[in-house]
Amino acid sequence: MESIVKAILNYQFGRGVGDNVLKNHSINIEVSKNTGRIRRVYVDKAYFGTVNATTGFIILSYKGAEIVKKYLPFPKYRVVIADNAIPFVEHGKSVFNKFVLKVDENILPGDIVLVVDNKDNLIATGVAVLSALEMKQFSVGVAVKIKDARAFY
Repeated sequence: MESIVKAILNYQFGRGVGDNVLKNHSINIEVSKNTGRIRRVYVDKAYFGTVNATTGFIILSYKGAEIVKKYLPFPKYRVVIADNAIPFVEHGKSVFNKFVLKVDENILPGDIVLVVDNKDNLIATGVAVLSALEMKQFSVGVAVKIKDARAFY
């Protein structure tokens, strides 16, 4: 099962991320009794994320995002937001387009992204609603739907 988690992380975030997570951390995997599929992943006894049954991607928890961020060079899979949006986003509110300052050019709708401030401090993790191009061009609407945030810990 660890090889499956490694493959998912390498596919989802790029070559080497899954390798580094498994090499440098201990992994525990919770499997569904009914289907035999991976449900939850724990890294160093902390909740890392849940495998989405529809997409097969891992929806990262805040702690999981902290671990993955160590192995991703800036600005990969990051959405940089304005300082005045941080108090709302860190409590789980969605990121609106007008607060997006920078974004990784390769982000597509449905990607799991790391929401950070100007100094690359992790604020939250979520799912991109729009592509990177749309986030930069639109001034209204939701850019990222938050799944887990700093204030929850």
